[in-house]
Amino acid sequence: MVLLSSGRIEEGDWTAALVESVETRSLQAALVARGIGATELQGLVMAAMQDGAFATAVGEIERYVVDECIDPPLLPAAQGVAPDVLLDGTARRLDAIAALSLSPYRDCVVPAHEAEPAGLTAERREIVAHATGRRTARDLAFALGRGLHPVTVEIARMIEDGLLEIAPPETSFRCSHWGLAALRPRTQAGPDFEISLRSSEV
Repeated sequence: MVLLSSGRIEEGDWTAALVESVETRSLQAALVARGIGATELQGLVMAAMQDGAFATAVGEIERYVVDECIDPPLLPAAQGVAPDVLLDGTARRLDAIAALSLSPYRDCVVPAHEAEPAGLTAERREIVAHATGRRTARDLAFALGRGLHPVTVEIARMIEDGLLEIAPPETSFRCSHWGLAALRPRTQAGPDFEISLRSSEV
């Protein structure tokens, strides 16, 4: 996503690299052959790893599944990262985010009246265009194909600059959940429910 959103590689080249990597067993080699330097690629891998750790730590994990698959990742970090180094970096990011007036997982944002697209950088114009009042910093990062931490920091700066506002709870809730009083996770259907479905089919 980062490679595509940054324009560093076209979608057609990305798809071709994925297909080629099935035979060569190396997505990195396929991307390097298309003009992306190995050092640059490893830098992106490290940034994605650090941002993934931050995204996991700053949010809530309601459910998880242990995958026994031992297949290597498509783009592994060549040197790896020591757990304590990764955790220290994540802790620093969490401390910095705690000082902001924005929750990356809870607060939806909307453009402020002062936000004039003509005077903004391309990065900020994209954020304003996607800030519909239904998206949090996490949603915006995913939509833009960027890291959660840098997007959260930039949104916080834009709020301070009067370019974005945190959407009122009733607005963001109504837009995203269509006025439902509450949303609960789906539960597994029980035997009685399955029997009633079969009966209705008969």
